[in-house]
Amino acid sequence: MPGTAQRQTVSDRAAIAAVLPTAEEVSDTVGNPLDTTGPPLVGSIDVLPNGIRDAAGASPLDCLGAVTPLMRVVYEGGGVTGAAWRDYARLGAGQTVSSAEAGVVAFGSDGEASRMFNRFVTAWRSCAGTTVTLFVSPSSTAGLELTLTDVRAEGQVLSATVLSDGGDGTVFPTEHAVGVAADFIVDVDVAITDPDPERRVAVGRAADLVRLIQGKIAATR
Repeated sequence: MPGTAQRQTVSDRAAIAAVLPTAEEVSDTVGNPLDTTGPPLVGSIDVLPNGIRDAAGASPLDCLGAVTPLMRVVYEGGGVTGAAWRDYARLGAGQTVSSAEAGVVAFGSDGEASRMFNRFVTAWRSCAGTTVTLFVSPSSTAGLELTLTDVRAEGQVLSATVLSDGGDGTVFPTEHAVGVAADFIVDVDVAITDPDPERRVAVGRAADLVRLIQGKIAATR
């Protein structure tokens, strides 16, 4: 995408949103139906989630970007010129994947996007095996614990499996993957909540969605 956030036009923002996958594309990739939960959020870096800013919200904060997608604090300082993201979900019996989140973050140049991707590769590898606690409130010592596992860097795609405890000892995996394409970082996660443990496994759905979005970006070049 050209220029800076100040130069970005309505049509530029529409172009950013256009590379997000449709509900049909997400459903085909994850293996069961998911619906869009609303229109995409499109704009500057300010559209990225901002609920966690410091160690009062997550510890260790340096590993936040590996276990949670599209956090604003993770992308700050990287020369972001625009962003778009969207949620997909469907709850019901027989669903292996209950939700997905897909977004793209645009940078001022291909080089800036590549530098951010390389930073992610280094950070995720150093965080492998780490349990990140997302605190329920600033004064609480309890929170959601997410453990980063199976970190893999394959070409222009970085992926991992994030494990969380359902509260009764049941472990739920969420696939998380990022990729670089031209001046974009693609960021995707896929929540696997099947009650059957034989189907509740990570098989690369998030990485496949990243590759799908990378292809859509490449088609615009």
